[in-house]
Amino acid sequence: MPPAAKTAPRTPAVRKPPVRRAQTPDYPVERFTLDNGLRVVLSPDSSSPVVAVAVYYDVGMRSEPEGRTGFAHLFEHLMFQGSASLGKTEHFTYVQGNGGTLNGSTHVDYTNYYEVMPSAATELALFLEADRMRSVQVTQENLDNQIAVVQNEIRVNVLNRPYGGFPWLLMPPVLFDDFANSHNGYGDFVDLESSTLADAQGFFDRYYAPGNAVLTVVGDIDVKQVTHWVQDHFADIPARPTPARPSFAEPWPTEERRATVHDRLAPAPAVAIGWRVPDPADLATYLPYVVLAEVLTDGDASRLQERMLLKDRSATHISGYLGLLGDPLDARDPTLMLIEVHHPEETSLDAVLTT
Repeated sequence: MPPAAKTAPRTPAVRKPPVRRAQTPDYPVERFTLDNGLRVVLSPDSSSPVVAVAVYYDVGMRSEPEGRTGFAHLFEHLMFQGSASLGKTEHFTYVQGNGGTLNGSTHVDYTNYYEVMPSAATELALFLEADRMRSVQVTQENLDNQIAVVQNEIRVNVLNRPYGGFPWLLMPPVLFDDFANSHNGYGDFVDLESSTLADAQGFFDRYYAPGNAVLTVVGDIDVKQVTHWVQDHFADIPARPTPARPSFAEPWPTEERRATVHDRLAPAPAVAIGWRVPDPADLATYLPYVVLAEVLTDGDASRLQERMLLKDRSATHISGYLGLLGDPLDARDPTLMLIEVHHPEETSLDAVLTT
């Protein structure tokens, strides 16, 4: 008899562990536009009983005319000096009295104001922002007072501080040619002191129109209720013409440029190196530069920190970022990538530049 056929033992199936994928938070976003042009963005998040209300106006340091350097920042200060229904300091009193915080900031291309409040105070925050969008108390007393405040801020943050304004005030006139891109956004004292009530009122009328702003409300909110409050407080603010957004584009540099500034307060030399980068609106070509700055300078394992701080000890501080103020998505074109290096006296400039 022929031998019986044998069946090979079956290999037991091995179950692969399920692939665990990182959970990406998914926050719903609602958008609508009021008849007066105000754009509104709502995003509910009930993980904490807190709400953030912010208004972004499409005006920044690049919008300042010649002879009025620093005016965008000066006007940010004026927006806290009283509004249609509130006197000086009352905005602060209402926010802080309800356990909230508030601030504003001026950037290259926008100015923003915000309140972070317990969610029970959401309508109050909306009222406060609507009240100063409606009208701001532009008086000679307020203007003179805030010019003095801004000048003192410049003394503290720039003139009497080591590396004050380095490199965000010192790099633009080296890298750029046009006034809009190259001027001192903090402001020249003579320009600030030349500001008039007509300047301030005209700035408000031109740039602080509802159609030139975006209102955002994020946090523990009911979208339907907040939409109703937005209509109540913002919809009757009169529409005004919205200025056309200018292009600040200028030709790319065709050669290396250098400048030296002597800082009597700086304890050691520092160098900033800037490169023009593609338009941030073109994310496909812009984002690789964001990654490059991180790879070069972010953390002990980054290329330049590992080489210059840990190995060669030729530097004491290294940072790299896109945009003058360190936020890669903070500005429109033209913008730049910056690497900032602080180094001992014995490290030459050429050694820094060739590393």
